[in-house]
Amino acid sequence: MSDERIYKLIKLIVTLMGMLPRKTLKFFSDLLGLLWYKLDKRHRNVALENINFAYPGKFSPAQAQRFVKKNFKNTASILFEVIWAYQKPRDELFKYFKVKGLKYLKKAQKKGRGVIILTCHMGNFELLVAAFPKAGMEKPCGIYRKFDFKPLERLMLEMRQRFGATLIPTGGASQKIDLILKEGGIVGTLFDQNAGWYNGVVVNFFGRPACAKYSLVKLVLRSKASVVPMFMIKENEKYIMEILPEVPLQTTGCPIKDIENNTQNYVSAIESMVRLCPEQYFWAHNRWKTKPYSIIKGKVSG
Repeated sequence: MSDERIYKLIKLIVTLMGMLPRKTLKFFSDLLGLLWYKLDKRHRNVALENINFAYPGKFSPAQAQRFVKKNFKNTASILFEVIWAYQKPRDELFKYFKVKGLKYLKKAQKKGRGVIILTCHMGNFELLVAAFPKAGMEKPCGIYRKFDFKPLERLMLEMRQRFGATLIPTGGASQKIDLILKEGGIVGTLFDQNAGWYNGVVVNFFGRPACAKYSLVKLVLRSKASVVPMFMIKENEKYIMEILPEVPLQTTGCPIKDIENNTQNYVSAIESMVRLCPEQYFWAHNRWKTKPYSIIKGKVSG
């Protein structure tokens, strides 16, 4: 079957499912979340390990299991909420969104150096870019990783860009982003995934060494754009988009220190967002996969 036909088939399925009542879609999402929790032992164990490291001593084994089960349901609901939202006209969909902290975004925009929206995999992050205009962000851009499956990539771009946002693939995005920020534009980026030792720096995330990409800090040092944290969570069938105060850029005159300090500040901002609503964060990702450099025992020669 050609990519065109597969795309049309997926779109038809999404359209038909989108006609179902929201409660029916929630039933299916909860079922999927439970199946994922039961069958995917690897990611279940990753999530359990992550929350026990992040919140030491807070959960008993039974409490940790319940937390992760609920967390898997929340993550599974993202897909079905995107399906539900797909056919909604802009004005109707935006009735379900509430914006907090808009003053911080407006203050950053007044500086005229462009704004980078710093966000993470929390709540329904898939709806965040489509909902940017609700916060007064016209023609916003988002950085994303392309899907390998072309029909799905085409449909997801259509969903994400339907209200005026532009998605920029990570590969070769640097020059485009520089130009957008130079013109005072807005660029959103997720900043909570594990990085390799070759393109990241070690930071503290929930009291544990993690590796974060340094490319964002290099972009900010180059453009002097304002970095404004923003996240979205679900609350009583509505979506709360909350904007936090700008993370100030620190400069010391030492390029290495500037990269390390500012990367830590951005990761700390992500941690503060997660702590506000930990049950809606994507704990199944192995955020602490890359280990800090250390000498392997027994390999040091005299």
